[in-house]
Amino acid sequence: MSGTKSTPDEQRRIRPNRRAFTETQIVDAALALLDEGGVAAVSIRSVATRLGVNPNAIYTYVASRADLERAVVERVLGAAQLARLTDPDPEWRTAIIEFALELRTLLLEHPAVATLLMSAPMDGVAARDLGEALLDCLARGGLSAADGARAAYAIMVQTIGSVALEVAETDGKPPLSPESERITLRRTALDTIDGDRWPHTRSSTDVMAQWISADQFAWGLRALLDGLPEKSGRPAKFGSDEGAA
Repeated sequence: MSGTKSTPDEQRRIRPNRRAFTETQIVDAALALLDEGGVAAVSIRSVATRLGVNPNAIYTYVASRADLERAVVERVLGAAQLARLTDPDPEWRTAIIEFALELRTLLLEHPAVATLLMSAPMDGVAARDLGEALLDCLARGGLSAADGARAAYAIMVQTIGSVALEVAETDGKPPLSPESERITLRRTALDTIDGDRWPHTRSSTDVMAQWISADQFAWGLRALLDGLPEKSGRPAKFGSDEGAA
């Protein structure tokens, strides 16, 4: 004789809900899809497929694809350690460069995120926290509120743009080849440049091969930061009557 069968209510209590998921799992799935197939691979439908649910279930947590992309950006930016910027002890330029190098490392762990940052909204809590910490550091360096805001934008453009150009020379899938290997490949490609037609370019190939390096990244930021106006230095001319057309 078979055992007593459980009632439908009992079965629902015993069987786990295999389709239950959280917002964290949605972002996990989106980030995994981004790593595997780039920005084009991420959508409400593809995330729903990855989680084994109906797309409508995803809309309970995110309102749109833009909202989904914002959540991915928030995940990556939220991993950045802002203490580097808010610590009052390090010299402010050094603090920004060290922070930016750490952010570069985070982005290169998920290369397609750098591409996503060129189009996805950067207005979530983590993005705002990062911006606030950067503005605080620039203020510590003596910049006015207006110059600090302009500088913060320039720094983020320099940081994100540099990483995006670096990623553009790869397949965009983690893990990327070691930096030294990618520099060697660049140098090999640059060796084919016609020195008669492009003599300055040909003579600069050793340096150009290292454009994707951490050293070049830091050099560019240092050049930008050294040019910023300080409270004891020259005023910024941006937007002045003298510079107006």
